[in-house]
Amino acid sequence: MEKRVGARGYSIDLREQMVAAALNGQNHQWVAQTFGVDVRTIAFYLRKHEAGTLSHVKRPTGRRPSVQSEHEQILLQQLEEDLDATLEEHARLLEAKTGRKISDRTVDRVFQRHGITSKKNSGRRRTQ
Repeated sequence: MEKRVGARGYSIDLREQMVAAALNGQNHQWVAQTFGVDVRTIAFYLRKHEAGTLSHVKRPTGRRPSVQSEHEQILLQQLEEDLDATLEEHARLLEAKTGRKISDRTVDRVFQRHGITSKKNSGRRRTQ
C-alpha cells in the first residue's frame, strides 16, 4: 500500500534533502527511490524551491472544532458559577445560552484542555 502524508507533506528538512540531492545532479528517479517518494514529488519540490516557497506548509484541512474560544469562556464561567453541575448540565446550559448543542464529552475535553479535572461524588460517578 502506498504511503500518503496528506496536505502538510513532508518535513522541511526532508524536502531540503530531496532538493539538494536533485540539484547535485542526481537522477530524479534515483532521488525518489532513495527517499521513498514519487518522482512527481521531487519535481514539485524543485518548483517550490525555485519559487522560494519550499518551506511553506499548507494548513491542515478538516472539520472546525465544535467549540470555539467564546464557547470555552462561557463554559469556564459556568463552571465558576456552578461547581456542582455535571458535564451534561454544563452542555445543556451552553445550549440554552448560545444555541450550540454539544455533548458532555466535548465539555469534558474543554475542561481537560484548561487543566480542570473531574471530581467524583460519593456514588463514584463523575459530577464535573
